[in-house]
Amino acid sequence: MIRFYKTPWITRKWYSNLKWSGDVEDTIYLTFDDGPHPDTTPWILELLEKSNAKATFFCIGKNIKKYPEMFSKIIDAGHHVGNHTYNHENGWNTDDHDYLKSIELCDIEMKRIGICTSLFRPPYGRIRKSQVRSLNPKDIVMWSHLSWDFAKKFNGSKSFNALKKAKSGSILVFHDSLKAIDNLKSFLPDLIEHFNKRGFKFEAIKYD
Repeated sequence: MIRFYKTPWITRKWYSNLKWSGDVEDTIYLTFDDGPHPDTTPWILELLEKSNAKATFFCIGKNIKKYPEMFSKIIDAGHHVGNHTYNHENGWNTDDHDYLKSIELCDIEMKRIGICTSLFRPPYGRIRKSQVRSLNPKDIVMWSHLSWDFAKKFNGSKSFNALKKAKSGSILVFHDSLKAIDNLKSFLPDLIEHFNKRGFKFEAIKYD
């Protein structure tokens, strides 16, 4: 299987109305999908605090319901959050009504904790244009670089070398999940240090 660490230009062109990068100068955007999780989220939050970095967490509704305290810790640490559906559905394989209902259920779980966000990221990056139209005015956030930290055959050196080429405004994807934590530990601290030495800031993606 071919692994694209940088999103192909044709994909960005096909979904040109989605958010593929940020616009703040000298800034890298770290994003974490699939949390919160009681084992991985604390480690990520500690690393971000040590690095003076803010990030955006795209959370699954059922995980918010299961671990509300961990979700609240993300907020309390000054990071931003986004909707990642309730059950992590693949938009290509899911009926539009069911897909939108899953997003609504995730929003409900966030609102129970007092959070309303316009940010949404489709699981697997797979979403139909009909679903995109139905989600207006949500901000659908994609990415410029994917770390592949969830892969069984993960190559930390290859991921580091690919992502270190990110430029100002790049949106990088990692995963706040148990299967990704060991891979994250192997390269993410070094990657953050690399960008810090180059003078980049790490900011959360803004939302309404």
